[in-house]
Amino acid sequence: MGLHKDEAIVLSKRAYGESDRIVRLLTLESGKIGAIAKGASKSRKRFSNTLEPFNHIKVEYFEKSGSGLVRIDNADIVATNQGIEVSLKRACTASFFTEFSDRLSREREKNKALFYTLKEILETARVRELSYGDILYYQLKMLDVLGYMPNFRHCVYCGKSVADEVKRYFSRQRGGVLCPACMRSVPHRVYGEGTISRLVSIVGHDFAAPQTVCDSPMSYVSDMKRFEGEAREIMEGFISFHLEVELKSYRILKTLLWQP
Repeated sequence: MGLHKDEAIVLSKRAYGESDRIVRLLTLESGKIGAIAKGASKSRKRFSNTLEPFNHIKVEYFEKSGSGLVRIDNADIVATNQGIEVSLKRACTASFFTEFSDRLSREREKNKALFYTLKEILETARVRELSYGDILYYQLKMLDVLGYMPNFRHCVYCGKSVADEVKRYFSRQRGGVLCPACMRSVPHRVYGEGTISRLVSIVGHDFAAPQTVCDSPMSYVSDMKRFEGEAREIMEGFISFHLEVELKSYRILKTLLWQP
């Protein structure tokens, strides 16, 4: 076991006793780990502001055989959370994705793609607010790198490929789309033309491309609102039912994204 050196993103921290801190880290080489920083609230030299949530750090920790928590010996800043704290929306977005990473990843399971995705999200949140299109894109990207992506391409009942123009039936129970023939046999919800095919384009990194032709700015706004509402319903239903995860930070973020 012994001493390890790694890069990490601080997911969360909490007080432990009078001077210690317990932190959750997403590391580059070892995945998600829990760690204790002895005397963190007193030692300005070793841990001054390094173990704050959303920080990107270089960390040295000691792992003892049979112990659940590793012990942080030293931590140095790569990038602070500066910029995220300037707005509630930025902070809630960062909280949502750190909680998403924490809740859906497994302990000690290396996942470099997840680390770099979260790093990219936090770098963006430091300089600007993320739109719902950004949030949806990163949400889908995280599901993909974690192996939980909904099936938007093939019927989850018969396995046949479903053409974009008939991708209107989504089963949260089965975790994906249904073809017109199979939708009679499986509980599902019906969505507007273009919603699911647009989700496919987001998965393919083309999340800005419109999927319908709008005659006016008003109709474009209406189309975007419909898409966002239906995409939100699909994602919320899939995550809560299929993954059995309820994210506290998302409840707050929703109120900021869709204020009346």
